Amino acid sequence: MARKNICIIPARGGSKRLPKKNIVDFFGKPLLAYTIEAALGSKLFGNDIYVSSDAEEVLAVARAYPGIQRIKRPQAISGDEATLEDACLHLLDSLPERQFELLALLMPNCPLRTSEDVVASHRQFCGADAQCMISVIDYHWLYPFWALQETNNRLTHFFGKQYLIDSKNLPQDVYCPSGAVWWVRVDNFRKEKKFYGAELMKYEIPFERGVDIDTHHNLALAKKFHPLVYPSKGERSEY
Repeated sequence: MARKNICIIPARGGSKRLPKKNIVDFFGKPLLAYTIEAALGSKLFGNDIYVSSDAEEVLAVARAYPGIQRIKRPQAISGDEATLEDACLHLLDSLPERQFELLALLMPNCPLRTSEDVVASHRQFCGADAQCMISVIDYHWLYPFWALQETNNRLTHFFGKQYLIDSKNLPQDVYCPSGAVWWVRVDNFRKEKKFYGAELMKYEIPFERGVDIDTHHNLALAKKFHPLVYPSKGERSEY
């Protein structure tokens, strides 16, 4: 029996580090448009793709796509303290008559994720005994355990001395989360009210498709990985 899927694209209007981030121009289209097109292209959601926002200029982008639903988010869950869980629960509560099994969250600041990523992650999630899934990327050349934190103009090791070992001996199964595509089982999500819940699994996405855009620097990096500039064939990148 086919599962009932619902997709939410949370895209509030306020963003401090990159103003109007969700509608910034990205190769001739608003950033949000890429995520809408990935959701539509997956053909997993029918008419149950929702853009949730407090800003009319964001909802106007969604209005250009037939079949995309728009949901106006209350100001109470639209500020800097608002969470993704708040937006998703608000959406589900707005549809009390509807029953869904799986919910996908696609962040609009991840424009390089593809519809194929949405489909592949759905297939992997459905075939696993897990309650939630988040997309992750490999750290590649970075070693998160060697992070340094500055305090009073001096650096200290953020994670402590236990990780000051040869890099080849550091843990290898450590990943960086990406907002490209997350899945949860709706019943469990209503109970736990979080994406990082129990029985969390990963969907690994190549670095060049999992970039999150939150700053001007992120935007510049993502532009270098756009298919017009970096014509990846979907293979895993090597550095």
